[in-house]
Amino acid sequence: MNMHTIPKAPSGADRPALQVQAWRISFPAVASEEHAPLAVINEPINVVAVAAPVDMTDTLAMSTSPQDGSLLVVWVPAAAAHAIDLESRLQAWIRGDLAPSRVPVQASIKTIRVICTDTRSVVYAVPEQLSEAMDALARFTLAARQTAALEARMAATWPQIKAHTPLTHAVTRKQQRMQPLVNEQTERATEMKAMLLRLQAALEQLDPTLSGTSKRMYADLAAAAALNDRLEMLEDPIQFALDHYELANSRLTEMGAAQKGHLLEVLIIIVLLGDLGTRLVDLLLPRVSLLFSTVIP
Repeated sequence: MNMHTIPKAPSGADRPALQVQAWRISFPAVASEEHAPLAVINEPINVVAVAAPVDMTDTLAMSTSPQDGSLLVVWVPAAAAHAIDLESRLQAWIRGDLAPSRVPVQASIKTIRVICTDTRSVVYAVPEQLSEAMDALARFTLAARQTAALEARMAATWPQIKAHTPLTHAVTRKQQRMQPLVNEQTERATEMKAMLLRLQAALEQLDPTLSGTSKRMYADLAAAAALNDRLEMLEDPIQFALDHYELANSRLTEMGAAQKGHLLEVLIIIVLLGDLGTRLVDLLLPRVSLLFSTVIP
């Protein structure tokens, strides 16, 4: 469920309502009493988006991005959108946390335009559509971050898959010690599959409380970042990882069961030999006693 709240202007000055302003959007698990939620988000993770006003000058002066997972948003109303000096400062600021090989994500619909990175964004919108634009931006930021994290996790899984490839056929006793690592990777693959499904649900925007403007803005941002294509490219690798570790677990389980079976067989043989020995003693003891009694008067 999404609940829209128009962000309040930064405190501390009786500035014109249409002046450039800034907010910090954080994503706590639950909303605080201090700030009303901008949006309650259920996919791809369960969080609340909370927008708190921040000083515009301090925001543009930041050389590093927030390390707490928050998103900095600068709102440029239509009246200020054509200031050349401001535009150049915003372009430099938005690229401040980007690698040289990367570019910001840009999307626009009607009177809304958004330029964003993982931690910074600029929203050009009329006041009446600011809340919807920020709602779409908050939801997109979460989806983009989780998609990037999922890609990184899958990339880190390939070396583990290669290391555990021998477990897909004959397993030795020595390899039995790899069971804890295989269990860990199995859980990792399951978590990746779950996140993939939640991201796909997030892109569908099935929440009936979402506004049409927010949904269109979100869809355009997702398209600009190629989220659908990137998730589609992850489907087969993640499924392969699941299948790979399912097979590895099966082989390890079979080996473990075989070892237990062999141990049980050895124990049964030992018991049978013990029983046989007891019977032989019971059978031979009288004869031995009789033999000694005839030999020794």
